[in-house]
Amino acid sequence: MLSPLKIGTVLLQTGTFIPDSVGVQKEIFCPGWQAITNLNGDDLDRQIRGKNWNFFFVSGELQGTSWGSWSGSTVRSAAIRVLRKTHATRLNGFEITGIHQRHFLGIRRVVVTGHSRHVQKSTVLENTTERFHQASVNSIRRSDKVVAPDAAVA
Repeated sequence: MLSPLKIGTVLLQTGTFIPDSVGVQKEIFCPGWQAITNLNGDDLDRQIRGKNWNFFFVSGELQGTSWGSWSGSTVRSAAIRVLRKTHATRLNGFEITGIHQRHFLGIRRVVVTGHSRHVQKSTVLENTTERFHQASVNSIRRSDKVVAPDAAVA
């Protein structure tokens, strides 16, 4: 069962490489994304930089909205909507920086805000083409690990 989302929660794309010595605990959040459950954004950043890797923070706040009262499923839905907005950038992380309940004409909605993050070894942020290539390689690696039903029987 996924822990409730809170401010500081970091979500990473499935298959994102992090040095083993960082010691993160992950839970599946939604298809393609995992939540880091034992570290917030600042702690994860500190540990990654301690291993001579980089955890980039990208300015420009993104937000996702879900209509409904404050509940775990509404917050989760709003978070999934904001994650869809990060797809075009090919950045491999997202940090939640705000969760708010608002009203519009008496109708409740939950807004999740945050910033894109990116984990990589280099100190220079890769361009979009390089990130696209790396995302393709990671998705191929993930699909290679999936065992086909026919292969499991043989």
